[in-house]
Amino acid sequence: MELEELLLDEEGTFSLSGFQEFTFLPRHQQLSERVRKRLYYGWDKDCSLDNLSSPVADIAVELLQKVAPSPIRRLQKKYVSHVSREACISPCSMMLALVYIERLRHRNPEYLQQISSSDLFLISMMVASKYLYDEGEEEEVFNDEWGAAGKVDVQTMNTLEMNFLSAIDWSLYTDPRELFEVLSWLEG
Repeated sequence: MELEELLLDEEGTFSLSGFQEFTFLPRHQQLSERVRKRLYYGWDKDCSLDNLSSPVADIAVELLQKVAPSPIRRLQKKYVSHVSREACISPCSMMLALVYIERLRHRNPEYLQQISSSDLFLISMMVASKYLYDEGEEEEVFNDEWGAAGKVDVQTMNTLEMNFLSAIDWSLYTDPRELFEVLSWLEG
């Protein structure tokens, strides 16, 4: 089914109501089910996917401590869990953030030597969430809210964001296949 078909109503006209119920689009449901089953979110379909499961948090800690080895503000699972809960980090945001971190590993490893793993976690999740969910009206992502979730001030968040975007050369678009590669890696 093409995207165009999903957005047209019975009369063949464009309807905004499809955006209100985005979670009912077939591909999104399939991805949500796969994430729920494979990344240990449980069987309860009413359970929200707006924070990271314990195994995914463990993976985040291990990976980010390796790629950003600075001993200052070293990432801990307690911090990941806190930020995940407060900022409602979705599994898709986590996967996109991992794509960004992999890009940085190849394109700008110097940046990863300069940033703490906690700051890298916080800013990569915020940028990924902004890219995925901030459409500028109802679902906005605010730096001060992420700063509060990560226990840093808004000026620090702004600086982290600008440095991150500069380091990644503003290359945020990700082919969906890259996300599925990350999901397959997480599942493995």
